[in-house]
Amino acid sequence: MTHTYKLSRRLAASHDPLSDVRRVMLLLLLLLAISCRDGLTDPQTPNPNPEPATAGWVSVVLTTPNGNDGAVQLTLSGAPIDSLQLIGSGFASLVNGTGKLLVTGTVQSGIVARIWVPNVRAIARYQGSVDAAAARSTYQLQDLTQGYSLRVTR
Repeated sequence: MTHTYKLSRRLAASHDPLSDVRRVMLLLLLLLAISCRDGLTDPQTPNPNPEPATAGWVSVVLTTPNGNDGAVQLTLSGAPIDSLQLIGSGFASLVNGTGKLLVTGTVQSGIVARIWVPNVRAIARYQGSVDAAAARSTYQLQDLTQGYSLRVTR
C-alpha cells in the first residue's frame, strides 16, 4: 500500500457523515438571517406603493354652545396651510403656514372656513383652537370651557 492510499483511508474513516449536513444547515440559517435583517433593523421603511398626496380644500367646522355669538377668534395649526377662505364675514390671515381667523356677524355651529392643503388624506395633522368668543349684542367674552371646539374635516 502506498502512503497516499493509507492517508486517504484514514481521512475517510474519521469523516463524520452528518458534518456536511450541519454545514449546509448552518449556511442556510445564515442566509435566512441575512435576508430578514433589513426588515428587523429598519421598521421605518416606507411603503413601496404609498398613495399619492392629493391637494384640495378641507372644511373648518366650529361648534359653539351659544346662539348669540358675534365674534369668534380661531387658530389653525399643524401641517402647512396653503390658502385660507373664510365662509361668511370676518378676517383671515396666514402667518408661516398657521391660519388666524376672526369670524364675525351671526356666528353659528357649522363650517366657518375652508383651507387648501397639500394632502387631504393627512387632515389629522391639523389642529384648531378657539381662542376667544364674544356675545353679539354686548361684546361680553363667552366662557370657552362650555363646549366650543374646532375641527378640520374633509
